[in-house]
Amino acid sequence: MHLKHFTPRPLLTALGLLLAAAPLAHAADAINDAAGDYLGSFTGAHAGDLDVLSATVLYDATSHLFSLSATFAGNVGTTPSAFFVWGVNRGSGTAGFAAQGVGGVRFDRVIFLRPGGTSSVQVAGNLAPGSVTWSGATLTAIIPEAMLPSNGFANKLDYTWNLWPRDGAVGGFAAISDFAPNNANFTTTAGTVTAVPEPATAALMLGGVLGLLAWRRRQG
Repeated sequence: MHLKHFTPRPLLTALGLLLAAAPLAHAADAINDAAGDYLGSFTGAHAGDLDVLSATVLYDATSHLFSLSATFAGNVGTTPSAFFVWGVNRGSGTAGFAAQGVGGVRFDRVIFLRPGGTSSVQVAGNLAPGSVTWSGATLTAIIPEAMLPSNGFANKLDYTWNLWPRDGAVGGFAAISDFAPNNANFTTTAGTVTAVPEPATAALMLGGVLGLLAWRRRQG
Protein backbone atom coordinates (compact mmCIF):
# COMPACT_ATOMS: atom_id res chain seq x y z
CA MET A 1 0.00 0.00 0.00
CA HIS A 2 1.38 3.40 -1.00
CA LEU A 3 1.19 5.96 1.79
CA LYS A 4 0.26 8.77 -0.65
CA HIS A 5 -2.88 6.83 -1.65
CA PHE A 6 -4.04 6.40 1.95
CA THR A 7 -6.59 8.90 3.24
CA PRO A 8 -6.89 8.37 7.01
CA ARG A 9 -10.00 10.50 7.63
CA PRO A 10 -12.64 7.71 7.38
CA LEU A 11 -10.59 5.45 9.62
CA LEU A 12 -9.98 8.21 12.15
CA THR A 13 -13.67 9.05 12.16
CA ALA A 14 -14.62 5.44 12.87
CA LEU A 15 -12.00 5.15 15.58
CA GLY A 16 -13.28 8.37 17.09
CA LEU A 17 -16.80 6.97 17.23
CA LEU A 18 -15.57 3.80 18.86
CA LEU A 19 -13.60 5.70 21.49
CA ALA A 20 -16.52 8.03 22.12
CA ALA A 21 -18.68 5.04 22.99
CA ALA A 22 -16.15 3.68 25.48
CA PRO A 23 -16.28 4.49 29.20
CA LEU A 24 -14.82 7.95 29.65
CA ALA A 25 -14.41 10.29 32.55
CA HIS A 26 -12.81 13.71 32.26
CA ALA A 27 -9.96 14.47 34.61
CA ALA A 28 -10.77 15.57 38.14
CA ASP A 29 -8.99 16.12 41.41
CA ALA A 30 -8.02 12.78 42.93
CA ILE A 31 -7.26 11.89 46.52
CA ASN A 32 -3.73 10.62 46.95
CA ASP A 33 -2.69 7.73 49.15
CA ALA A 34 0.88 7.02 50.24
CA ALA A 35 2.74 4.20 48.53
CA GLY A 36 3.51 1.10 50.56
CA ASP A 37 1.09 1.92 53.39
CA TYR A 38 -0.25 -1.62 53.80
CA LEU A 39 -2.27 -2.17 56.94
CA GLY A 40 -0.36 -3.82 59.75
CA SER A 41 -3.13 -6.41 59.99
CA PHE A 42 -2.89 -7.37 56.29
CA THR A 43 -1.60 -10.90 55.73
CA GLY A 44 -2.17 -11.21 51.97
CA ALA A 45 0.14 -10.60 49.03
CA HIS A 46 2.08 -7.35 49.39
CA ALA A 47 1.85 -6.64 45.67
CA GLY A 48 1.50 -3.30 43.93
CA ASP A 49 -2.03 -3.93 42.69
CA LEU A 50 -3.20 -4.03 46.31
CA ASP A 51 -1.62 -0.67 47.15
CA VAL A 52 -3.80 2.34 46.21
CA LEU A 53 -1.98 5.50 45.07
CA SER A 54 -4.95 7.66 44.03
CA ALA A 55 -8.71 7.51 43.60
CA THR A 56 -11.43 9.65 42.04
CA VAL A 57 -15.23 9.49 41.82
CA LEU A 58 -17.10 11.54 39.23
CA TYR A 59 -20.84 12.04 38.98
CA ASP A 60 -22.55 13.15 35.79
CA ALA A 61 -26.06 14.49 36.44
CA THR A 62 -26.84 14.42 32.70
CA SER A 63 -26.00 10.76 32.04
CA HIS A 64 -26.91 9.72 35.62
CA LEU A 65 -23.65 7.82 35.95
CA PHE A 66 -20.85 7.55 38.48
CA SER A 67 -17.28 6.83 37.38
CA LEU A 68 -15.03 5.24 39.99
CA SER A 69 -11.34 5.26 39.12
CA ALA A 70 -8.21 4.26 41.01
CA THR A 71 -4.52 3.91 40.29
CA PHE A 72 -2.32 1.40 42.08
CA ALA A 73 1.40 0.89 42.65
CA GLY A 74 1.37 -2.10 40.28
CA ASN A 75 -0.59 -3.37 37.32
CA VAL A 76 -4.13 -4.53 38.00
CA GLY A 77 -4.28 -8.31 37.76
CA THR A 78 -0.83 -8.96 39.26
CA THR A 79 -2.52 -10.72 42.19
CA PRO A 80 -5.04 -13.25 40.77
CA SER A 81 -7.01 -13.37 44.03
CA ALA A 82 -7.32 -9.58 44.37
CA PHE A 83 -10.58 -7.71 44.17
CA PHE A 84 -11.55 -4.15 45.01
CA VAL A 85 -14.28 -2.86 47.30
CA TRP A 86 -15.66 0.67 47.20
CA GLY A 87 -17.70 1.80 50.16
CA VAL A 88 -20.13 4.67 49.59
CA ASN A 89 -21.95 6.76 52.15
CA ARG A 90 -25.26 7.86 50.58
CA GLY A 91 -26.48 9.59 53.72
CA SER A 92 -26.68 6.99 56.49
CA GLY A 93 -23.21 5.49 56.48
CA THR A 94 -21.90 3.72 59.54
CA ALA A 95 -18.36 2.95 60.66
CA GLY A 96 -18.22 -0.70 59.66
CA PHE A 97 -14.57 -1.03 60.71
CA ALA A 98 -14.75 0.83 64.00
CA ALA A 99 -13.90 -2.33 65.91
CA GLN A 100 -10.62 -2.46 63.99
CA GLY A 101 -9.81 1.17 64.81
CA VAL A 102 -10.93 2.57 61.44
CA GLY A 103 -13.87 4.69 62.54
CA GLY A 104 -13.58 7.31 59.80
CA VAL A 105 -14.56 4.98 56.95
CA ARG A 106 -18.34 5.19 56.74
CA PHE A 107 -20.58 3.47 54.20
CA ASP A 108 -24.10 2.20 53.64
CA ARG A 109 -23.51 0.29 50.40
CA VAL A 110 -20.51 -1.46 48.86
CA ILE A 111 -19.39 -2.11 45.29
CA PHE A 112 -17.33 -5.20 44.42
CA LEU A 113 -15.01 -4.89 41.43
CA ARG A 114 -13.47 -8.09 40.10
CA PRO A 115 -11.43 -7.45 36.95
CA GLY A 116 -12.12 -10.25 34.52
CA GLY A 117 -14.94 -11.58 36.69
CA THR A 118 -18.44 -10.62 37.77
CA SER A 119 -18.60 -7.21 39.45
CA SER A 120 -21.60 -6.14 41.49
CA VAL A 121 -23.23 -3.54 43.68
CA GLN A 122 -24.51 -4.77 47.04
CA VAL A 123 -28.25 -5.53 46.85
CA ALA A 124 -28.58 -3.80 43.45
CA GLY A 125 -27.08 -6.66 41.41
CA ASN A 126 -24.36 -7.28 38.82
CA LEU A 127 -22.79 -4.57 36.70
CA ALA A 128 -23.30 -4.74 32.94
CA PRO A 129 -20.52 -6.33 30.87
CA GLY A 130 -17.90 -3.73 30.01
CA SER A 131 -18.64 -1.57 33.03
CA VAL A 132 -15.29 -2.41 34.61
CA THR A 133 -12.14 -1.66 32.63
CA TRP A 134 -8.47 -1.59 33.47
CA SER A 135 -5.27 -0.54 31.77
CA GLY A 136 -1.94 -1.03 33.44
CA ALA A 137 -2.26 0.19 37.02
CA THR A 138 -5.60 1.99 36.57
CA LEU A 139 -9.01 0.46 37.24
CA THR A 140 -12.29 2.18 36.31
CA ALA A 141 -15.94 1.29 36.82
CA ILE A 142 -19.08 2.97 35.49
CA ILE A 143 -22.04 2.70 37.90
CA PRO A 144 -25.61 3.73 37.03
CA GLU A 145 -27.14 6.18 39.48
CA ALA A 146 -30.13 3.84 39.87
CA MET A 147 -27.88 1.30 41.61
CA LEU A 148 -26.88 3.91 44.22
CA PRO A 149 -30.08 5.70 45.24
CA SER A 150 -29.91 8.32 47.97
CA ASN A 151 -30.12 7.13 51.53
CA GLY A 152 -30.40 10.60 53.05
CA PHE A 153 -28.25 12.92 50.95
CA ALA A 154 -30.32 15.07 48.60
CA ASN A 155 -27.44 15.70 46.22
CA LYS A 156 -25.34 12.93 44.65
CA LEU A 157 -22.30 15.19 44.97
CA ASP A 158 -22.66 14.84 48.75
CA TYR A 159 -21.90 11.10 48.53
CA THR A 160 -18.56 10.12 50.09
CA TRP A 161 -16.29 7.18 49.32
CA ASN A 162 -13.48 4.92 50.39
CA LEU A 163 -11.65 2.19 48.47
CA TRP A 164 -10.18 -0.90 50.07
CA PRO A 165 -8.52 -3.67 48.03
CA ARG A 166 -8.81 -7.21 49.34
CA ASP A 167 -6.83 -10.40 48.79
CA GLY A 168 -9.48 -13.08 48.35
CA ALA A 169 -7.00 -15.74 49.41
CA VAL A 170 -7.24 -14.40 52.99
CA GLY A 171 -10.29 -14.22 55.25
CA GLY A 172 -11.68 -11.48 57.48
CA PHE A 173 -10.20 -8.06 58.14
CA ALA A 174 -6.70 -9.44 57.43
CA ALA A 175 -7.66 -9.54 53.73
CA ILE A 176 -7.84 -5.73 53.48
CA SER A 177 -4.54 -4.30 52.29
CA ASP A 178 -5.19 -0.56 52.32
CA PHE A 179 -7.80 2.13 52.85
CA ALA A 180 -7.87 5.10 50.50
CA PRO A 181 -7.99 7.51 52.17
CA ASN A 182 -6.57 5.95 55.32
CA ASN A 183 -9.27 6.63 57.92
CA ALA A 184 -11.74 8.93 56.20
CA ASN A 185 -14.01 9.27 53.17
CA PHE A 186 -13.55 11.59 50.21
CA THR A 187 -16.22 13.45 48.25
CA THR A 188 -17.68 13.14 44.77
CA THR A 189 -16.64 15.49 41.96
CA ALA A 190 -18.93 16.71 39.17
CA GLY A 191 -17.75 15.53 35.76
CA THR A 192 -18.69 14.04 32.42
CA VAL A 193 -19.14 10.27 32.19
CA THR A 194 -19.98 8.32 29.03
CA ALA A 195 -22.08 5.18 29.24
CA VAL A 196 -20.70 1.77 28.46
CA PRO A 197 -21.76 0.73 24.93
CA GLU A 198 -23.88 -2.38 24.52
CA PRO A 199 -21.67 -5.34 23.48
CA ALA A 200 -23.46 -5.66 20.13
CA THR A 201 -22.97 -1.96 19.40
CA ALA A 202 -19.29 -2.07 20.27
CA ALA A 203 -18.80 -5.16 18.10
CA LEU A 204 -20.58 -3.49 15.18
CA MET A 205 -18.42 -0.39 15.44
CA LEU A 206 -15.24 -2.45 15.69
CA GLY A 207 -16.35 -4.41 12.64
CA GLY A 208 -16.73 -1.13 10.76
CA VAL A 209 -13.18 -0.10 11.64
CA LEU A 210 -11.79 -3.46 10.51
CA GLY A 211 -13.80 -3.21 7.30
CA LEU A 212 -12.29 0.19 6.56
CA LEU A 213 -8.81 -1.21 7.09
CA ALA A 214 -9.50 -4.09 4.71
CA TRP A 215 -10.94 -1.71 2.08
CA ARG A 216 -7.91 0.55 2.29
CA ARG A 217 -5.57 -2.41 1.83
CA ARG A 218 -7.41 -3.38 -1.34
CA GLN A 219 -7.08 0.21 -2.60
CA GLY A 220 -3.34 0.31 -1.90
